[in-house]
Amino acid sequence: MIEVKNLTKSFGTNVVLDDISMSFEAGKCNMVIGASGSGKTVLLKCIMGLLSPDSGEILYSGEDLRKIPGKERKRLYSQMGVLFQSSALFDFATVEENIEFPMEFFANMSKAEKHDKTDMLLERVGLSGVNAKYPSELSGGMQKRVGIARAIALNPKYLFCDEPNSGLDPLSSVRIDELIAGITEEYNMTTIINTHDMNSIMGIGDKVFFIYGTRLKWQGGRESLLHPGCKELESFVNANALARKLLQ
Repeated sequence: MIEVKNLTKSFGTNVVLDDISMSFEAGKCNMVIGASGSGKTVLLKCIMGLLSPDSGEILYSGEDLRKIPGKERKRLYSQMGVLFQSSALFDFATVEENIEFPMEFFANMSKAEKHDKTDMLLERVGLSGVNAKYPSELSGGMQKRVGIARAIALNPKYLFCDEPNSGLDPLSSVRIDELIAGITEEYNMTTIINTHDMNSIMGIGDKVFFIYGTRLKWQGGRESLLHPGCKELESFVNANALARKLLQ
């Protein structure tokens, strides 16, 4: 479990997150939603330790991230998997080399063990046999699946996804959603997903957090989203529904 308590983050005089408190459960797809610029990515970077909040706590199984000593923090980082918005694959490296990258830093494995693990991961994401291909030879959806394989290469306890369906067609988006939900349950991970894609939210969102105007405005299950009792969230949901209709 990850808990965020009274987190505040500013850049100069610009307050981005103000007194945010959330609890993210293991084995669940925890969705952080909100309009572009609402602070979702800043929140995720704080939770991952890439940014330092001005105040508040980020607790991993009860331990404050900022107070964990260096050696233990490295161990914690080895338990994190990250799926970036752009996949962030190395263009100069093959699929296999991309997936093995975290194993080089955090795992004591032989070359044969890394190769076998890569084969297993590619099979898990439905891409068996593409080991020697380069990212430029793959579609956007396939690149995202390679990104997922790399993110789970070390059997992480925590998975962070920043707009995982950005730039994908609807069918590829559904496949990525199903993969994320499947591995979250399979590995019993604490998965946090930043998104504004209502199809993803309604498809796999176990717990949903809505950020509006620097504050946590609403939280609940996806079954409550259509009648949330929050006018700002209703506007967000309706705007997304209208956008999907216009694109059909």
